[in-house]
Amino acid sequence: MKKHLGELWFLIHFALEIICYQFYYFYFGNAIIAGMLALIYDILAFAPQLFIAFFAEKFPKMSCGIVGAVMVLAGGACGFVPNETVKIIGFLVLSLGNAFVHVGGAEATVYRCENKIAPSAIFIAGGALGVVTGRLLGQYSIPFIVGWLIMLVFSALIFVSDKFKGERMTPSIKMADTKKPVPLIIFIAFFVVSVRGLLSYGIPMGWNKGVMHTILLFSMMALGKALGGILSDKLGAKKTALISTGLSLPFILLGGENMWISLFGIALFSMTTATTLGILISATPKHPVVAYGISVTGLLIGSLPATIPSVKGFISNEIVLSVFTVICFAMLWFIMSPDKKTVKKEVKDNAT
Repeated sequence: MKKHLGELWFLIHFALEIICYQFYYFYFGNAIIAGMLALIYDILAFAPQLFIAFFAEKFPKMSCGIVGAVMVLAGGACGFVPNETVKIIGFLVLSLGNAFVHVGGAEATVYRCENKIAPSAIFIAGGALGVVTGRLLGQYSIPFIVGWLIMLVFSALIFVSDKFKGERMTPSIKMADTKKPVPLIIFIAFFVVSVRGLLSYGIPMGWNKGVMHTILLFSMMALGKALGGILSDKLGAKKTALISTGLSLPFILLGGENMWISLFGIALFSMTTATTLGILISATPKHPVVAYGISVTGLLIGSLPATIPSVKGFISNEIVLSVFTVICFAMLWFIMSPDKKTVKKEVKDNAT
């Protein structure tokens, strides 16, 4: 079971986003306050994760996953009360509980990953499928009890995960260049996460006109996030990061009206999620959960400006997308260490 914690938390994360997004779209999707609540949700679900991560590392006996699941289920239960104010309060509690469950998933995967980033990447990937599932359940007015029960059932997996906590192991991921100052690595990785998060709102998708298109979009995002970790472990993190970043650009630019070209580019674009997290963990191996919190904070910082129409229009420009992609490519190349095979080859060449 220890080897499958990534898959376990994939399911938990999947259920978590289902209940959160179904709650929002079922009760507030067409309401006047919908826009404001969506922004509040993003802030409550993402911003606290860095602070919760500090507490999670300081108090290892605390189960962030269970605390969060209780909050999510309690907040979700408010949806069954026929009172608008109660529903709003419940949504706020549910949103904050989301942050705790995320940190619980990060804690479970980073402390047991040893030198692998794939478990964390697979855990993160579950969210994309949960988001689109929850949205569709809410938009098509499927009774909210469905999402609530899904979360209740999959919350039991958190107890299974906690049974395998054991002694914390310092991750031995080696993605960051140790010759570079740690603060510089953290700053650059944070910048790349923020920029990539912002650019995701500018990807041209004229082909996305129906439900099936949306399902395929989020499925490819999930696949990309998971593959970013799996291929980093198998082929090398630097190779994976640079190839996926470089190749994503032409497919994204050429796929504005072509679904399959665009989806392939989006999958490549999503692969850097795992490598940037791995870089941050590599730079701060004694604080891997905090590293995850930094990554999430960067994502939030990058996504907030996209709520401004003029900013969204700016990043949709092909030149802007290209320039920022090249900058991110150069930054990743600068702060990442050579892949292991490359290092071995260099040693052999020097010996010769």
